[in-house]
Amino acid sequence: MFADIVGYSKMMQQDELNAKSLRDRKRAVIETSLLKYHGKVLQYYGDGTLIMFGSALAAVQCARDIQVELTNEPAVPIRIGIHIGDIVYDDEGIYGDAVNIASRVQSFGEAGSVIISENVFTEIKNHSGFRVESFGEKKLKNISKPVKLYSLICKNPEPDESCDDDSEETDEEESANEDISAKKKLGSLNRGVSDMFRTSYRNHINLSAIADNKSNIMISINGIIISIIIASISTRILSNTLLIIPTAILLITCMSSLVYSVLAARPRVGNEKVTLDDVRANRSNILFFGNFYTMERDDFVTGIEELMTDSERLYDTMARDLHGLGSVLSKKFKLLRVAYNIFMVGLVATVFSFLLVYLLI
Repeated sequence: MFADIVGYSKMMQQDELNAKSLRDRKRAVIETSLLKYHGKVLQYYGDGTLIMFGSALAAVQCARDIQVELTNEPAVPIRIGIHIGDIVYDDEGIYGDAVNIASRVQSFGEAGSVIISENVFTEIKNHSGFRVESFGEKKLKNISKPVKLYSLICKNPEPDESCDDDSEETDEEESANEDISAKKKLGSLNRGVSDMFRTSYRNHINLSAIADNKSNIMISINGIIISIIIASISTRILSNTLLIIPTAILLITCMSSLVYSVLAARPRVGNEKVTLDDVRANRSNILFFGNFYTMERDDFVTGIEELMTDSERLYDTMARDLHGLGSVLSKKFKLLRVAYNIFMVGLVATVFSFLLVYLLI
């Protein structure tokens, strides 16, 4: 079972003490419920919690009790995902498809939801006291096959209190409408957001490659011209001192253009020391290598794992990463523009000065 707080990053920005208080309340409720259902906390990921149970039934019952308890004041908006599978854990951490799927499953839910996989539904479908609605097949990130999901909607263990015959038809209609709405939302919005980020990152990579190629071209051309000036024209200056003027113009042009081209292609790495607390408080971008290379490996892994469990914070970080890439790209092209302008104007001035010298001769 994977449980995390919805919008925790935003809470931290608005009121850090309140956000930590809600996180502590969530952990206290979970640990109390685990005593009853014999669960075990495997790892905490910031506001997320990974838990293991001996059975699917115990996991679902525990999840329902947790959500009911956390609706009481002070309410904590959490979403829970449950899946059955094998895990592997050692000193480095916890691994396995079960961990990945459970964390991906919960991200489809909203505050107060319990989303379960088809494997879990198969285990609990013959037990009374549970009502679920189909959430459809969903493609999970880094999971090869789509997974059919269900949403737990019975908050009461007694079926007579929560599901009566008179409302069965209405519930089915509402369930169908909600399922269609959820499919539209998840099928179009999430795919659109994913495509947007993918396209934006690809454009930045392509534009950066173009900028680097243009820089390399200018570096090569100016280097060749400077070599020719030094090897050939310098010997003729002795016989005609008027050649000094166009030669100097050309040499200054090439040197200036070369410097700006090198500045455009030169790698930039910051020296700022970044910590895990900076990442959690959104003061630094963990996706930018100029930030995370100064972090300890364990802190970096923890930061990435926490980021993967909070879609809102993930999108916020990716948006800031795109802005940072755009800023770097803007500097590259501004420097390149200066280099090309210098080369163009200097080359024209050089040609005219050479023509003037030859006329005077």
